[in-house]
Amino acid sequence: METKTYTTIDLRKGMGEILDRTRIAGEAAAITRKGKTLAYLVPADWFERMTASSVATEDRSDTA
Repeated sequence: METKTYTTIDLRKGMGEILDRTRIAGEAAAITRKGKTLAYLVPADWFERMTASSVATEDRSDTA
């Protein structure tokens, strides 16, 4: 998954476009302020798979 970088100002000005690119094209977005990454915006299905995978891994380690 390719990650595009946007500043917080870019995010404020183009929230709809950035969300569409993330949702439709599956592009992750790094949100930065003063050159430091504050957060990542990822497609919901990707996040849900990662969360489910993490829970499954925790469940397996609890039973071991």
